[in-house]
Amino acid sequence: MAMMLAFELSGEHETLPRSEVLASCAALKVEHEVVGSGAQYLLLSVHNTSADNELPHTISARLAMTHHILSLLVRCDASESAILESIRDADITIPRNETFNVRVRRMAGAQLSTTRMERLIGEVIFEGNRDDGVKVNLTSPDHRFRAILTKDSCIFGEVLASVDRSQFEERRPHKKPFFYPGAISPIVSRAIVNLCEIGSGDLVLDPFCGTGGILVEAGMISARVIGVDAQESMIRGADENLMFHGFKYHLICGDACKLPFPDRSIDAVVTDPPYGRSAVVMAESIVSLYKGALFEIYRVLAVGGRAAVVSDFELPQKWIDEAGGVGFAASELFMERVHRSMTRHILVLCK
Repeated sequence: MAMMLAFELSGEHETLPRSEVLASCAALKVEHEVVGSGAQYLLLSVHNTSADNELPHTISARLAMTHHILSLLVRCDASESAILESIRDADITIPRNETFNVRVRRMAGAQLSTTRMERLIGEVIFEGNRDDGVKVNLTSPDHRFRAILTKDSCIFGEVLASVDRSQFEERRPHKKPFFYPGAISPIVSRAIVNLCEIGSGDLVLDPFCGTGGILVEAGMISARVIGVDAQESMIRGADENLMFHGFKYHLICGDACKLPFPDRSIDAVVTDPPYGRSAVVMAESIVSLYKGALFEIYRVLAVGGRAAVVSDFELPQKWIDEAGGVGFAASELFMERVHRSMTRHILVLCK
């Protein structure tokens, strides 16, 4: 028997939110199958475990680019009649004297009015539970139902867990004790960390740790974290930022091309190397820095481990080839437009 879950994705990137969900399920060893997907939703059939009730909360605690996880109740065409008929047929039962509300999110291309559909769906649910004293509560209900409307379909279910996106806002780079321009956002950092399928207690290395933003997000999902940076000022700043969060960490001022770790001693590597030609590095050039770092990352990474490297690669295929040259297999490549003159690339590698 399987549980059907619908993930309401944030839409901040075309493919990264979906990959983050799948990688997080893999990290948590959740057996699953993809049964449907759209621009801002993902449907999974999840095999039952002994902790079904807690599973949505466990997954949501890791995610950054998801809004809600729903128990999928209805999947139908996007017409008003089909939606109302399908929800009526679903025979939704709410316990006596408890409350509910309905929210509708409309994606690009959807035609139906959100306010009208919220009212009509609410009426269907209320009629089915009228004799049990069920009431609508718009602010703090016992049960929250959501419909995701696209051009062609409707995904409807009850909210099981939600991602607290406000936490990432509080950890934005300029709000940390030590700030340095150019640090990637906590939301992107968490998503990239999740791409490496990091489990609780895994040892995660950032060989270009900078202000420690990636290490913070890895530590927040109970990974053990180590940071290396060539600049003492960055190590001091990262120490300030990491100390605030209360988990254990280790920082080293050193060279990413000469990492002081044994072979195959690191479970995952997540890093955002310096992009600019003026960046302070120990290598002769940015190119030699990347090549040397890729070799060292491969050396210290455990067999089966993953590495996620963020950069403004001018020629992504060149760096995929370079990574292949040291033994990596390229798993995924994501491109994110930062601004007119910069496109960020996220390359996920497997050993």
